[in-house]
Amino acid sequence: MNSKPGALRRIDDWTSVNGAAAEILLKGRTMARGVIDRVTSDGAIAWVYDDTGRRRLYERCESFEIWVTPEDVGLNYKVNQALMYLPAPY
Repeated sequence: MNSKPGALRRIDDWTSVNGAAAEILLKGRTMARGVIDRVTSDGAIAWVYDDTGRRRLYERCESFEIWVTPEDVGLNYKVNQALMYLPAPY
């Protein structure tokens, strides 16, 4: 793994990247850049808002890969999970 700040790394556990800025790759080719909006509880499917503003679905079984900076793994997941329990503004 390249540990330089800002270097991307492939994520095997997709459940840890909710809210992360990411690149979606397929067979080594960048298919999209954007923010991970949601991931299924089993980590099989991720929804990504790409840099054009569209929300797209990506499935692990179709060989898509999620690449993020090490700084975006885990922390964003914990923050987003905590936000789910805040009261809704009225």
